Amino acid sequence: MSRWRVLVAGGLLSGLAASAGAAPAVDVLLAQVEVRTIAASDIALARGLGVLGFTPSTGPIEGRDVERFVDVLLILDEAGRIGVSVDQADVERAWAATVARVGSETKLERWLGAYGIDPSWARRLVEEDVLRARFFEARFAAFVFISDEEVTRALGPGQHDEATRERTREEIARSTAEKAQAEWLVAARRRANIRLLLDGRAVEPPFPPP
Repeated sequence: MSRWRVLVAGGLLSGLAASAGAAPAVDVLLAQVEVRTIAASDIALARGLGVLGFTPSTGPIEGRDVERFVDVLLILDEAGRIGVSVDQADVERAWAATVARVGSETKLERWLGAYGIDPSWARRLVEEDVLRARFFEARFAAFVFISDEEVTRALGPGQHDEATRERTREEIARSTAEKAQAEWLVAARRRANIRLLLDGRAVEPPFPPP
């Protein structure tokens, strides 16, 4: 049986079973955040599914990709700590959207099977993406209030219809919440036990997007 080869900083760590008959894929451990680890396969799967802030890409995995996944783990940990949860109906809608992005349920199943990826792992990443969005809304967006004066200043002189004003209000609110989350993440990184293993290198993803 072929297997994944998991490497840490160039050294062999362990093997993970993959689909029979497939060429061996090389997985690389990229970081550790508290007790959780980040491997190249985590990022490759997030890319393939288009979740957790990633988009499909066949390019090498770089430091910025690892840092993005580190932020995801910090967010998920905090969401659990403060009791943010998700509705399973939202998860099912997100899964349906993921299937639509890939093309079809059959195409997704074939892709997962071709690389020995457990479907429950894929579903977990989709659920974590929903939780990540819910955390943003509950922890940051819910506490942003944009006044009429702020909207007027942003639009500048002239008359603007209510739809334009409301769209501008939403844009300012989201930008403000995103800034607050970014500032929180800076502090969260300082508090967390984070070990980055990529050392400025780039690694090839162990499998491409579907």
